[in-house]
Amino acid sequence: MIRALIPLALIAALPAVAQEDTAPLRFDEERFRAVQGVFCEAPSEGELEAPGTVAGRIELFSVVPEFQWRTHVVPAVDGISFGIKTQAVRGLILDGVTITLTHPPFRESGATRQSYVTMIGGASESINAYTFDTEEERVTGTWTFTAEQNGDEIYSARFEVVPPAQAPEIAGACGSVPMS
Repeated sequence: MIRALIPLALIAALPAVAQEDTAPLRFDEERFRAVQGVFCEAPSEGELEAPGTVAGRIELFSVVPEFQWRTHVVPAVDGISFGIKTQAVRGLILDGVTITLTHPPFRESGATRQSYVTMIGGASESINAYTFDTEEERVTGTWTFTAEQNGDEIYSARFEVVPPAQAPEIAGACGSVPMS
């Protein structure tokens, strides 16, 4: 399920991203700092409707969880979360940002794309993350988070979701999981 920390803020515009297309994470360094990573599932403090997602909602964090691993490789096991943290330079706040998550087809629904509208930026970190909650979601392959506002890309982050045996140090850290 998709999870986020949404700061309260003002609206601002942001130009297109300017990094190499092959990098797992691209963002406008003049306006944002961004990191991607993996962490053990953190409790949520509420939810918002998000009809463009498989669950129909996103869960909200009260604080930004710490990344336990700074990597774009994610084992497909329940309780693993992965995502992107952003910190605005000079407190820039963007509202009306569409976060789109693309991924291989889910086992039952066949879903390959999820999206919702949020805000990012402000005085504190923001996070947009995904947590594996069900077997249907645990599909291996390339998963990509993209944030856009008014057609301009704010960031793009690529993750490689792999079988648990390909990332055993992460797969076994958030609860005991068989390495099949």
